[in-house]
Amino acid sequence: LYNVAKVARSNCVPHFNDIFEALFKLSADTDLGVQNGFQLLDRLMKDIVAESEEFDIRAFMPLLRRRIFVTNSYTRQFLIGWIAVLDSVPDIDMLEHLPDFFDGLFHMLSDLNKEIRQQVYAVLYDFLQEIKQAPA
Repeated sequence: LYNVAKVARSNCVPHFNDIFEALFKLSADTDLGVQNGFQLLDRLMKDIVAESEEFDIRAFMPLLRRRIFVTNSYTRQFLIGWIAVLDSVPDIDMLEHLPDFFDGLFHMLSDLNKEIRQQVYAVLYDFLQEIKQAPA
């Protein structure tokens, strides 16, 4: 799938939710080989989405909303990474969709893994800064 996505690039965007769902499942796999392949495809898809003008955030939000309460630390890390990347894309207003995943981020603050908690704090802090800078 990595090689197909690398060649197809923006043509993968209409199939993003299916690819994301597969990545979501792979994010919890503990096999080192699977994790290496997963990370390569995950980074590539983040790049593709970040540079795409066709990404449909409204179509993606129901999927994120269904997955945000996961308890696996690896999968949480995966979701936090995607939220951060989407928030960094100028054409995507994640503040508009914050109510869809805000609760889930707060639940992640109770994760036993300190790294997960720090990543959530960083994402929440970024959202707070955006809220402060937003016109009233």
